[in-house]
Amino acid sequence: METFLFILMFAVSVAVTAVFLHETRSDITGNEHADKRLAAIRRVSLCAAIFLAFTAAAELFGIINMGAYSGAFAVLGAAAGISALVCTMNKKRKYHTAVWVIRSLLIAAVLEVTVFNAPTYRLWFGNYSSVYFSAEECSDGNDFNYDPETGRLAVRGDRTSVFTFDDLGFEVADVFVDLDFDTRTKAAEVSVDAMDETRAVDYRPDIAEGRPVVKRPHSQYVQLHLSGDVSKMRVSVNPFNSGAIYIKGIGINKQIPMHISWARLFLIIFGIVFWQLMMNSRNMQQSIAKNKRVFRTAAVFITDIACLAAVVITFVKMDNYSITDIMKCSMGNQMTQELVEAFENGSTSLLEKPSEELNSFDTPYTGDARDKSGLEYQWDHVYFNGEYYSYYGIAPVVLLFLPYHKLTGYFFPDSMAVLLFALIGIIGLTKLYREFLKKLFPKTPTGIAIAGLIIIQVVSGIWFSIGRPEFYEIAMSAGFATLTWAVYFMLSADIIGTEKPSLTRTAVSSLLFAVAVLCRPTLVLYCITAGAFMLLALPRAAGTGKKGRKEQEGSRKFRYLLCALLPMVCIGAVQMWYNYDRFGSPFEFGIQYSLTINDFTRTQFHSRLSLVPIYNYMFNPPIFSMTYPNISTEFQYLNAGGFFYADLPSTRNTSGLFFLALPMFAYLLSLKALKQLRGRKKKLLMAFYIGVPCLLIPFGIIASVWESGYAVRYMVDFAWQSLLGAFAIIFFLFEKLTDRTKKKLVYGFMWFATMWALIVGGVQAFNQAFRFDEFDLSYPEMAFDVQRIFAFWN
Repeated sequence: METFLFILMFAVSVAVTAVFLHETRSDITGNEHADKRLAAIRRVSLCAAIFLAFTAAAELFGIINMGAYSGAFAVLGAAAGISALVCTMNKKRKYHTAVWVIRSLLIAAVLEVTVFNAPTYRLWFGNYSSVYFSAEECSDGNDFNYDPETGRLAVRGDRTSVFTFDDLGFEVADVFVDLDFDTRTKAAEVSVDAMDETRAVDYRPDIAEGRPVVKRPHSQYVQLHLSGDVSKMRVSVNPFNSGAIYIKGIGINKQIPMHISWARLFLIIFGIVFWQLMMNSRNMQQSIAKNKRVFRTAAVFITDIACLAAVVITFVKMDNYSITDIMKCSMGNQMTQELVEAFENGSTSLLEKPSEELNSFDTPYTGDARDKSGLEYQWDHVYFNGEYYSYYGIAPVVLLFLPYHKLTGYFFPDSMAVLLFALIGIIGLTKLYREFLKKLFPKTPTGIAIAGLIIIQVVSGIWFSIGRPEFYEIAMSAGFATLTWAVYFMLSADIIGTEKPSLTRTAVSSLLFAVAVLCRPTLVLYCITAGAFMLLALPRAAGTGKKGRKEQEGSRKFRYLLCALLPMVCIGAVQMWYNYDRFGSPFEFGIQYSLTINDFTRTQFHSRLSLVPIYNYMFNPPIFSMTYPNISTEFQYLNAGGFFYADLPSTRNTSGLFFLALPMFAYLLSLKALKQLRGRKKKLLMAFYIGVPCLLIPFGIIASVWESGYAVRYMVDFAWQSLLGAFAIIFFLFEKLTDRTKKKLVYGFMWFATMWALIVGGVQAFNQAFRFDEFDLSYPEMAFDVQRIFAFWN
C-alpha cells in the first residue's frame, strides 16, 4: 500500500509541478490562447497542489508516517506547493527566474526521491525473500544478556554479539539490524560475513560493514551485492566506543527507508536558480548603484541566514534550549571568571596563586620538566614573578563579563559570548562589504556582488569559533566583532576615497580599532594601518574652504586629528599601562611567559617554521573522498625539522584560503590591475591600501604563529581581510572589461566560486563544529548526514 501511495504521490506531484511550469512560462511569453480544457487542468492542479502541500506538512509534523518512503511525501508535496505559490505570485509581476525556480524544484525533488535514494528501490527488481529474526530467535534464548520482558538483547562495552544464520538458500540484498541505543550511545558497528555460490567452505570475512546511528533509520541497513543464493551468513554487532545498545532483531531483505538530504536539495535548487540569475538576469547584471533595493534585500537575507545558522549550531551543540539555564553559570574560565574576579578585587594579577614548588622551580616554562616533576600549575596561564596573569584581551571582560557578573552574580557562558560576538561580527561584515562596494566599486553587477557576499560570509573564519565556543574562541570572536565594525565606520567615514572625512564616524572607527586590540592584541597591526590611512586622509579633512581661510582649515585638520587619533591613543594608553603594571614593559603582553605547549622564553625563530602555517593557512588543497569526512585537508608539516604545534586534537584543520575562496587567485592579476591605474602616486596609494591590510598583515600574522602553533580558529584574523583585497582586484578589472564573453566568464567564475565555497568551505566548517574523528567521536549522526550528501548509494 505504501509503495502504491508513493508512486501515486510521485506521479501527481511531477504532473502538477509540470503544469505550473508550463503556466508560468506561458504567463511570461504571453503567447497562449484561451483553452477551457487547459484552464480546467490548471484548476485541478491547484487543488492537487494544495492537498499535496498539506500532506507534506502532515508528514513533517509527524501526523502521518509513510514507512520506507518517509520524507518523500514532504519533498514532493513541498515541490508542488511551492511551485503553485511561485506561479500565482508571478501573475502579478512577471520574472523569468520564476520558470527556473519551478524547474529547479522539479529537478531537485525528482533526483532526491529517485537517484539519491536508489537503495530504497532495490527490492523492486528481484525476487527477494524477506525474513525477520527476533532477539530471542537470534540468541536461542540462551544468551544471558537477553531480557524476555523487553524482548531485547543488551550488548555493552567491548562485547560483540555474533548471530549466525545457516541454510538460508536465497539471495540477500540487505541486512537490517533492529536496535535501540542507550542514552549515552549514538552509534554501533556491524560487520557481515557471508558464503554465496562462489564460496562453499569458508566465509568471506567482512564482506560488508555498516554503522547504525541514532535517529537515522537508513543507517541500520547494510547492503550486500553477492553472487546467487547465500547459504550462510554471520552478523557481528557491537556498540560504538564502548557504549550500550539493545538489539530487537535482525531482518534480511527488508526495504531500506529513504533518507532525505535537505542540504543537498537546497544546494541543487540554489545552484540552478543562482546560475540562471548570474548568467541571464538583467536585474542581476545591473550595477549595485542602480539596483540598491535588490542588493540590500539580498544582503539582509544572506545575513539573516548566516545569523540563524550560527544560532542553530550553538544550541544544537549545547543540547539545551533553555536560555535561562544557560545564562546561570556558577563557574567560568580564565576570561569569564578569573579576570572578572581579579578586576573586582582591584588586581591585574589573578587571585589564584602559584604553588611554592612552582615558584622555586628552576625551569617553570619548560613543559616536559614541569610534567616530569609532577608540579601543580594552571595550564595556559601566564606565570611571572610569582603571580598568575592572563594574556587574553581585557575588552570583553570590561565591556561584558564584569558587568554581567556584577548585575546577576553569574558568570557569562562561553557559548553565548562567542555567539553574541559572532552575530555582531556577521552583521558588521555585511555592512562593511556593502560600504566597500558602495564607496569604491559602485559599478559592480548585483549578481557578482551577491556572490562575493556569500563567499566572504562562508569563509570569514568565524565559523570555526562558532563550532567550538570555548574561551580561546571568545577572544577571536570579540576581535571579529569589533574589527568588522571598525572597518565599516572607516569606509563610511570616507577615510579611503575622495570626499571630506566624517569626524563622528572617524572617531567611532578609531575607537573600535583600539578596542579590537584590547580584544585580541594580534589585531594591533590593523589598528596601526588604520591610523596610517587616517593620516593619509588629513589633506581632505580641511574640506574645500575658500582661499585665505587657513586658520579654519587648520582648525578642521586639528579636530580631525583628534577624532582620528585620540581614541586610539587613549585606549592604547590603557593597554600599555595594563602591560606595564604586570610585566614592567608597556609593550609586553605576556604570552612568552605562558605555561603551555612550549617554552616561549627560549624559542628560536627559523623561517622554515613560518612556512608551515603559510602553506597550511593559504595554499593547502582539499582532499575529496566518498567516505567521511568526504572533504578534508591533510595537515602538512613540510618536514620542518623543528617543533611546530598543530592543535588538531582540539580543532580540525581546513584547506588553505586560496582553495576555500577561489577569488583569492585574483592576486595573480595584481600587476595587471596596477598597470591600468594612471600615475605613480595613484599606483602607490592603491598598492598601500590593498597590499598592506589585505596581504602583508595577513601573511605577517600567519608567519608569527610559528611559535604558538596552528589552530583553525586563527583564520578569522586574516581570511575576510585577504578576500576583500582579492575582490578589489576582481571588481576593478571587471569595470575595465568591454568584451561580453569575458564578462560572462567572470559571472560563471563567481557562480562556481560561490558553490565551491558553500560545499568545500561549508562542509569543512560543519565537520569542525560536529566532529567525528580519532580525537572526538561526539557526532556520528552528523557524520552520517554529511556522507549521505555525497555517497548517496550507501
